[in-house]
Amino acid sequence: MYEQIVAHVERAIYDGRLRQGQKLPPERQLARDLKASRVAVREALRTLELRGLVEVRQGSTGGYFVREADDRALVRDFATLFRLGRVSRAQLIEARRLIEPEVAFLAAQRASEPELKTLLAALEQRADRTASGADSRRLDLEFHRLLADAAHNPVHAVVTHALMALETEVVAPRVEFTEADNAEIEAAHRRIFEAVAARKASEARAIMATHIEDVQARLDRTAASE
Repeated sequence: MYEQIVAHVERAIYDGRLRQGQKLPPERQLARDLKASRVAVREALRTLELRGLVEVRQGSTGGYFVREADDRALVRDFATLFRLGRVSRAQLIEARRLIEPEVAFLAAQRASEPELKTLLAALEQRADRTASGADSRRLDLEFHRLLADAAHNPVHAVVTHALMALETEVVAPRVEFTEADNAEIEAAHRRIFEAVAARKASEARAIMATHIEDVQARLDRTAASE
């Protein structure tokens, strides 16, 4: 019975009858409406949560809500495969080499003026953070995410977001770049941005490819020194 409930809620989400962020009816009402036991409803909701379709929110206004579309399910699956040894760090780097230069190429063709302003603001925020001595790794990854959004291909965006999250949370969670590392990464991001803003797609692609190789070499040196 719980599988039928899962299928029913899935169809409602996919058809748009249940929208992202919308609260599901309480367990008691779902059980009454679907002519099922509350045990079956509870099991169905757990299954939907594991599939990343709904989420639980606590508090007086809490309950089950249709989850906003994001990359968390993909990150979780990649992280599991990585920890099981079925996906290697080298394979993840290979994926970045293939995807991100094309992301830069498309962003140079498709980025809107507001998106260019957001990218520039991220660069300036990163520079300010580095100047104050604070860790800027999160902002480095944010630049790549914003660039993927500016490419206007949701497949590229989701995969790039997932790879960025996987690198910072699982593959290299405690990276400490040197001052020279930070300076070169910042300079590379500015070169990528300038090529994107100038609509020089091939140049943006080439700079991004070089940047990916350079950052991975720096990560390797940092890991070797630990």
